[in-house]
Amino acid sequence: MARRSRRSKGMSDGTRGIFLAILGLVLIGLLGGSYWWVKRSRPVLDAETNCPVAGPTAIHVILFDRSDPITDQQGQRIRQAIERFKLDAPFGLRFDLYTFQGDTTHVLQPKLQICALGKPSEANPLIENPEKIRKQYDAKFSAVLDQTVAELLRASKETSSPIIESLRAASITSFGAVTTGQIPLRLTMISDMVQHTQLNSQFQVEPNFQALSHSNAWPSMQPQLKGADVDIFYLLRPAATRKGVPIQTRGHQVFWEQLISASGGRLTSNEPF
Repeated sequence: MARRSRRSKGMSDGTRGIFLAILGLVLIGLLGGSYWWVKRSRPVLDAETNCPVAGPTAIHVILFDRSDPITDQQGQRIRQAIERFKLDAPFGLRFDLYTFQGDTTHVLQPKLQICALGKPSEANPLIENPEKIRKQYDAKFSAVLDQTVAELLRASKETSSPIIESLRAASITSFGAVTTGQIPLRLTMISDMVQHTQLNSQFQVEPNFQALSHSNAWPSMQPQLKGADVDIFYLLRPAATRKGVPIQTRGHQVFWEQLISASGGRLTSNEPF
């Protein structure tokens, strides 16, 4: 009886060994297959912008007003907001950064166009190298975006502030090839929102959207926002006055709210600071 028990035990050990070997091979195969699938399914990226060659998964346009210097506190708030945008950005979201320098005829090119890469925290350590992903994320996306934002926040003094024209030109460049509803669109304006050009200056005339929308100039000025969510970082300028009266009133904000709505945008915030 003892011999038979030992023989049965030996056969059981052998069977268990074979089972474990097969299980190990299956696991290796699954890991190899997962690695192959991840590599095969990973989209091809443009080397310059990080964007999928097939197109971005979303677009976020950010317009910077450099007509007047910003205060230290305003700069701090802006950097905090940009950091939040960056951390919340999913893979493939494209940031297009502009300054308000557009007109009604010329193409406006972004100062930076860059897509968010995969976050290091989302890396699968079984088939990916988190440290390599972190370095790529920092060097090819995070640091590049931070550097451009720092440059655009440096003190500047432009002679004009063509906000409406730049909004139109940027929307054509960034949203023009996108079908409404195809991908999420967002637009952030960082500005005192005081329009100032030779033909349309809020330093001279009180803003009146109804009059503008019925003018002959409106068709050539109207932005095409295609359902984009719009944020306004409304930079307060106490020195911005018209005949001694502050320009930045609630009526001034309403002008921009009406313009955005009439241009196909959805205003999500209009925060003065």
